[in-house]
Amino acid sequence: MKYGCTGLRTGTIKWPSPAVLRMSGRPLDVLEASLGDRVTVRLKSGDEHVGELAGYDQHMNLVLEDVTIPVEGSVEEDAPVEDTTIIRGDNVVSITP
Repeated sequence: MKYGCTGLRTGTIKWPSPAVLRMSGRPLDVLEASLGDRVTVRLKSGDEHVGELAGYDQHMNLVLEDVTIPVEGSVEEDAPVEDTTIIRGDNVVSITP
């Protein structure tokens, strides 16, 4: 699917946001563009890890830094913080930049 301008019935033109354009690539291209940004990683177990994407490989093994693990019903400041976390790609369900 290619992104471009879409004419609405009102005659106005709406362009996709830069974030949408950035996400239009292949999965590894999206990870490359997200290096250094905070991402949310959802695991098969249902756990979520939020941290700065420091690295990845072709298997989508991930390295996250300054990781918080949100606990249901708590404020993010109360969540545990870890310096560096390595997540095996087989456990990843989704990565949200």
